[in-house]
Amino acid sequence: MKRNLLFIFVLLITPFAAKAQVKGIVYDENQKPIEFANVILMDADSTYMAGTVTDTNGKFDFQNDYPKATLLQVSVLGYKTLTKTLEKKEDVGLLVLTSDNILLDEVTVTAQHPIQRLSKGGIITIVNGSVLSLLGNAMDVIEQLPGILREDDKFTVFGKGTPTIYINGRKLTDNSELYRMSSKEIASVEVINNPGAKYGAEVKSVLLVRTLKKQGDGLSGSIQGVVRAAHSWSNSDNLSLNFRKNNWDIFGAFAFDHSRRYQEQRNVTSINTEGNQYALNSDILIQPVSTTYNADFGFNWQMNPKNTLGIKYEFRGTPYNRSKWTTNETTTLNCAFYDKLDYYTHWKRKNLPVNLLNMYYMGEYGDWTFTMNNDYYSSRNKTKQKIDEISLAEGESTISSLNRIHSHMFASKSILGYHWGNNTIEAGYEYTYTDRTDKYDNANDFLPDADDNIKEHTIAGFISATFPIGRYELSGGIRYEHTLSDYYENGSLISEQSQKYDRLFPNIDFTFPLKNAKFTLSYATKTKRPLYSQLSSNIQYDDRFTYETGNPLLKPEINHDISLAGIYKWIFFSASYQYVKDAIVGIVEAYQEGKPINLITYQNYGHVSRYNAILSFSPSLSIWSPRLQLSIMGQDFKLPFMGTRQHMNTPLLFTNFYNSISIRKGFTLTGDILYHSSGDMDVVTMKPSWQINLGITKSLGNWLFQLSATDIFKTARNSMITYGSQMRLDKWNYSDSQAIRFTIRYAFNSTTSTYKGRGAGQSERNRL
Repeated sequence: MKRNLLFIFVLLITPFAAKAQVKGIVYDENQKPIEFANVILMDADSTYMAGTVTDTNGKFDFQNDYPKATLLQVSVLGYKTLTKTLEKKEDVGLLVLTSDNILLDEVTVTAQHPIQRLSKGGIITIVNGSVLSLLGNAMDVIEQLPGILREDDKFTVFGKGTPTIYINGRKLTDNSELYRMSSKEIASVEVINNPGAKYGAEVKSVLLVRTLKKQGDGLSGSIQGVVRAAHSWSNSDNLSLNFRKNNWDIFGAFAFDHSRRYQEQRNVTSINTEGNQYALNSDILIQPVSTTYNADFGFNWQMNPKNTLGIKYEFRGTPYNRSKWTTNETTTLNCAFYDKLDYYTHWKRKNLPVNLLNMYYMGEYGDWTFTMNNDYYSSRNKTKQKIDEISLAEGESTISSLNRIHSHMFASKSILGYHWGNNTIEAGYEYTYTDRTDKYDNANDFLPDADDNIKEHTIAGFISATFPIGRYELSGGIRYEHTLSDYYENGSLISEQSQKYDRLFPNIDFTFPLKNAKFTLSYATKTKRPLYSQLSSNIQYDDRFTYETGNPLLKPEINHDISLAGIYKWIFFSASYQYVKDAIVGIVEAYQEGKPINLITYQNYGHVSRYNAILSFSPSLSIWSPRLQLSIMGQDFKLPFMGTRQHMNTPLLFTNFYNSISIRKGFTLTGDILYHSSGDMDVVTMKPSWQINLGITKSLGNWLFQLSATDIFKTARNSMITYGSQMRLDKWNYSDSQAIRFTIRYAFNSTTSTYKGRGAGQSERNRL
């Protein structure tokens, strides 16, 4: 019987047994693992054969056998390169790198092509030593990664929405910090398309930016200035300082941004109600101007190599944010002239102050790790709207409103981890409490005032595990969330609009090789809770034919996501299918039956199916490093439109072609061609758009100079057709995309921040 059991066991594990492969561990002189070190195999003539990188434990493992490999080379910034002769093609054991006092600005690119490999639920790109390290700043690097779309200073992971970004484990709360980070400082960037249970049920994608570990006491810092010339001039400046001594870091940063933008828009609107056909032709000019200040300061104490704590305070304020809208509109009714309307809309917004306080502790106890974060967030927003309306038929009138929003949030999160070998188990909790008051006052009587207050508690528990089995890896987790949301109007609890939820959110990943390629198959259940603005009951006046409001009865949507990703050398592939239950969709419906007034609001649909796929090619051709990304995004969705059902099933096709050319004396040239076809997203049909961007970057000692030109032929458009129950809006839009940007950056005594506060309640802050 025992022999039979042993035979069965051998049969079960045989598929997971790995062939003899080169593997080992890389440590520093203090016996600490070195992560993201470049490890390459070469033949007797020092010809490159294969490359990989070390993981967080300093381990590397070439998943295929290379019988002709005779040399192993390990390199990472700050350490002397190690070259070892391979005496056998298996475990090379412990490799120790010695420190090298190399300066960041002395780094040269040793590999044009960035090394990429799959991780659980994502893909890791090694930036250090590749052409990506010469692009300028972290914004430029992230834009080049497979599956990433960028619009101004915001990123989207294709098919997964806006990612949560971490820098060395610290949660990023202001994307402008990525402008201040030199591309030379980045070791790697990991794009996670299937975040585990610890990240939260609303987090559908994560970016993990890891910087090079540069140590050094004393004062360090950087200063940067950016000027943008488009229809108007804009500028932003920032200063970042860090003082380190005896394992203490005291740091602070200040950023200033003054932005002037310009937008042209032409709308053709058709409204059909009670047999009457209205046609609106509008010319709109939008001119926003804003001034924003960001500041942070804090300290970090590395008590010993295994225990760290810190406190960080962040302040953000927009004391000046004004926007002027000028609209000239001609209206016909049943093909006959009806009215001519001119609107002069003035917006005055103030977002001041926004306060964020984070306190964290991180410790290691043998094979155990413990992390705790506590966050407090508060903000005040005030918006004034004034519309001077001139009607040829009815004369002049003025509509005005005042919206005041006060928000407070407390969040706490702790994670306990246990690590043995390559196996990991993590468990923890996350708690958030939110109190948000939204008061809306109309100076005119024809629209109601609103006084809403939402108090929400969410408590979550989660557990996740990772189990490598030879060349395979299995990871997964489950998260339970209990949410209690109380909705008040004018101080009274409204039971119908108050909600209570208890839900489980599982996820699982299976990573496996297939010949020389590697794949990850994953499943996850995620949610998307309505933004607090989407739950508001106030009604905003846009013009005589358009109002806007929220929907206090909105429910969270549930997203079932199945994804497959694979990588082979410089080819990356990813595809996913999503079944979204109670999908939150922005719609346009009739405000009153028989009236030509349309209401922009939100609604839960029973279910919506969505799919997307990406194919990325990143070869290296001498000094030229191109990347071609082909993507498709589609949905299965129908909506009511003028008495019929409108099918919104045409997929969007994207073609992004990025190019980097490294030339002598520290110059790097970039050129990008971006295009998307016509296709459907929710209730809109996007129109085609394309643009060409060019840039040049020069490094000179501690200085960096960057000149870039976006949309040089002024062809980029954000034009679309929107469908509603009784209307169709055809919009042509140009949003000031043709611009020249010049950046100057100076950094001295570059060091890496030791602050590791990961934050808590990020999803809740995004809703606010």
